[in-house]
Amino acid sequence: MKKKILVGVDGSVVGSAAADWAAERASDLGLQLNLVHAVPEPWAFPEKALHKDATAQAKDLLQGETARVTARFPSLEVLTTLSSGEPAETMRKLSADAEMVVVGTDRRPGNHGEGFGSVSFQIAVISHCAVAIVPGLLAHESSGVVVGVDGSRDSELAVERAADEAQRMGQELLVVHAGSGPGATGHMILSASVDGLAERHPGLVIREILDRERAPAAALLGASAQARLLVLGCKGRGGARVLVGSVAQHVLLNVLCPTLITRPALPG
Repeated sequence: MKKKILVGVDGSVVGSAAADWAAERASDLGLQLNLVHAVPEPWAFPEKALHKDATAQAKDLLQGETARVTARFPSLEVLTTLSSGEPAETMRKLSADAEMVVVGTDRRPGNHGEGFGSVSFQIAVISHCAVAIVPGLLAHESSGVVVGVDGSRDSELAVERAADEAQRMGQELLVVHAGSGPGATGHMILSASVDGLAERHPGLVIREILDRERAPAAALLGASAQARLLVLGCKGRGGARVLVGSVAQHVLLNVLCPTLITRPALPG
């Protein structure tokens, strides 16, 4: 079965931007695109007729988005899924056999809840495959693929994924390590992260960046402000104690460019 890229659509400008980004990627890679929308379950509506109206509107939305993306990418195979329930749980279930989940940025969280008010953040945390979060406004002059490294197994996987992405797009790869530790340690982490990368990705231009002035999240946001893509490992040094690392969490709630979160490294 052909792999799919899932993208959540909700009729917003941000949702359409995410659908466009996902459609371009699916077209380039020869994958199917699955447009997904979740309608709350009937009990969430005060009247039965309101649920019926919402379902009809969702069908119209999926039909309209299908027509819009196929007009841009005529050879793209587009599927639609209309689900009942919460968006994050819908994506989690569908992601089990997907290549990637793509969602647009949504509302920022409040002062409490550690970001779990953000649907896009929830999807990034609980999905079974890599997740890309796409902002509504993309930089017109964007270039380069940025990846953050911290010496963890998760960041090793992120570097490999970022190198694949950079080579596919014909972009340079910027490998970023940040923190206030000894400079020698930072250089060692960077060197270890790119060891053998050029041999595995011939022709790829690799640039190493050691940022001693800023915290990791701030350094990555700064480096990626005009980037084509930012790639991050899901957990980093937090390991099994966390669902998503604190650096990734901060970046996901302040996305400046399309940001790809890889899945956690398997134990062993």
